[in-house]
Amino acid sequence: MNKCLQLFLSLAVLLPLLTGCWDRQELNELGIMLGLGVDKDGDMVKVTAQVVVPNEVSSKSGGGKGTPVTQYQASAPTLFEAIQKLTESSPRRIFMAHIRVMVIGEEYARKVGIYDITEALMREPTVRPDYYVMVARNTTASKVLDVLTPLENLPAEKMFNSLDVSTKTWSPTTTVTGDQLLEYLLAPGIHPVITGVEVVGQPENSGSQANIATIKAPASLNSTGLSVFKGDKLIGWLTEDESKGYNYIRNNVVSTISHLPCRKNGYVTFKALRTTTKRKAKVVAGRPVIDINIKNVSSIGAVECGIKIGSMKVLKELERDSEEKLVDLMQKSIKSVQRKFHVDIFGFGQEVYHADPKFFKKVEKDWDSYLEDLDVHYDVNVQIKRVGTLDDSFKDQIRE
Repeated sequence: MNKCLQLFLSLAVLLPLLTGCWDRQELNELGIMLGLGVDKDGDMVKVTAQVVVPNEVSSKSGGGKGTPVTQYQASAPTLFEAIQKLTESSPRRIFMAHIRVMVIGEEYARKVGIYDITEALMREPTVRPDYYVMVARNTTASKVLDVLTPLENLPAEKMFNSLDVSTKTWSPTTTVTGDQLLEYLLAPGIHPVITGVEVVGQPENSGSQANIATIKAPASLNSTGLSVFKGDKLIGWLTEDESKGYNYIRNNVVSTISHLPCRKNGYVTFKALRTTTKRKAKVVAGRPVIDINIKNVSSIGAVECGIKIGSMKVLKELERDSEEKLVDLMQKSIKSVQRKFHVDIFGFGQEVYHADPKFFKKVEKDWDSYLEDLDVHYDVNVQIKRVGTLDDSFKDQIRE
């Protein structure tokens, strides 16, 4: 009797673990969405889905004759209603686990706000939050997702990889994933900043093979500037230099290229090898003070004037000039945000909270007004470690 009871209990425990693929979904029944676009359509949400065409990306099926992706659109009062409504035109159920980019139309971001769609996607268990969020600048998300791209035949994959590489090698851009965006929306003392994307060129035939049939595509997608949000609504854009200053302050710069004018004519080009930014806050006499410390290691990429790179005196001068330029970039970025937007996108409020939680709780509701007169101190250290395979410039030795 005891053996029968033990067997029964063992089966009761093990059988639930042997249920198999009860929720399996066959690939030939799914439309895999790589790009999700959200636009305003009157009072409704317009969803654009960039879906892979399997036969065109499969080498075994001899693909490559048609477009590798197709696009479906639908409008409804809410995001997921619009996504579900896509089945009116799509022969397959839209599968959202592989979204690479979410593009938000500029009008939608300005007038409606992005919290609802961000919260909806984070709540949906089939959506992974590692997709990149971008704002369509001066256009709609549907037009951005309508552009076929060379080199990467899946446009959403192109946008993801392009932004990923650009963030690591070019200081005006940055990445924001779905979960990071929700954190910025909810965390006190900081407002969201998202990289923009725009359609450059002639978008008339951007969705056809003609767009990738020539060496230079008539229409292309470019990452451009950083969009500034107040709460969940877009309020403006940073310039390229302001975006650089923002990324230096936020410790987002991995590597980049910059230049300085020579003390004679021409430029010296630098490549940043390593950049580390630390921010600290303190409260002095009831006023918050921010300290920004940057350590930068750079190499010389090119010299367009006849200066003696082999001279330690010249290298020290270039280091001082580089330090002054970095401070200038950060100051311009902060002053522009103070003057035009009046919101804390740099996370200074978070630093104040970490330094003095009681003080921040008192001023939290009026924190953005504190930003107007915030005292910021800069400590920048630039070291030039490499000068390349040449020492002094040979420009002055060239025969005329």
